[in-house]
Amino acid sequence: MTRKSKLLYVIFIVAVAAAVLLIGAKNGDFAASLKAMLDIPRRYTLLCVLCVFGGILMQALSAASALRAMGRSLPFARCCGISLLGEFYSFITPGASGGQPMQIYHMHRSGISIADATTALVVHYICYHSVLLAADVALGIAYRGFIAQQVGANLPLLIFGFVFNLGLLSGALMLSFHQKPIRWLLRCVTAFMKKLKIGNPDHLRERCSVIADSFYRGTGFIARHRLELARQVLFAAGRLLCLTSVFYFVYRGLGQTGASYGKLTALGFMQYTSADYMPLPGASGAQEGIFSLYFNQLLPGDLMLSGLLTWRFITYYLVLIVGGVAAVWPNRRK
Repeated sequence: MTRKSKLLYVIFIVAVAAAVLLIGAKNGDFAASLKAMLDIPRRYTLLCVLCVFGGILMQALSAASALRAMGRSLPFARCCGISLLGEFYSFITPGASGGQPMQIYHMHRSGISIADATTALVVHYICYHSVLLAADVALGIAYRGFIAQQVGANLPLLIFGFVFNLGLLSGALMLSFHQKPIRWLLRCVTAFMKKLKIGNPDHLRERCSVIADSFYRGTGFIARHRLELARQVLFAAGRLLCLTSVFYFVYRGLGQTGASYGKLTALGFMQYTSADYMPLPGASGAQEGIFSLYFNQLLPGDLMLSGLLTWRFITYYLVLIVGGVAAVWPNRRK
């Protein structure tokens, strides 16, 4: 990522935050919203923070368990640091495109092969999206009346998000267990390089083939070991449950009691599904917009802005701050 692109992403993130504040100040009593936000009991704020970093912990446990199952070893503290950095880079790159490559890079620096690092992350990605979609269906049926009432005319957003995530999951499964697409791509790249006389295409193809072979062995190994696969599903479910629980604790922190934990968590799953496809850093703009559409009946008046600011700061900007410190700390003397 170039310095110019980093600056553009930072400007965009700040602009979205400023837009939310300006819209809130224009359409409501900003002072009252800020006061309600600051009056949230500390226990609820702490629970929200624990949920956010609990989700990062679940991702670290997933990576550590998958690597251990493949006979690789990486200190758990290092896995936690890599998971935090992955979340940070996901939040500052379009479509979360920088998170996994950065995690693979840091695992490789720690002695894990590219193929094994990719296997660990892809397995978690598949389990994460599988649990998300399965929970959407199960919770959508269990709380169909409540979901229909809150989502209302915005149902097409939810359907599109579900179909989009289903497409991503299908693509990940195909690339993980069917070798033909990758082999075809390697042939196309090497033919293109030969045509333009770029580098050593045969060496590149051989090296990539070795990595691909190791990757397919890893995914096949984990798929055949049901106990490890069950652990991966549990870690993915734990991560999603941590993230969606934040909605409930923000809701309770603002003094609201009308909706149960199950209903708020179900709506949280729908919110993440609906905003996941936006190709912007941290899905900025989409996350705030979907939150406003889905929670406007649950947080009346000035509480909407209070809930939005609290939820977005804890789940996004706090991770940016902590992850940014973790990213620059090793080079602080420079």
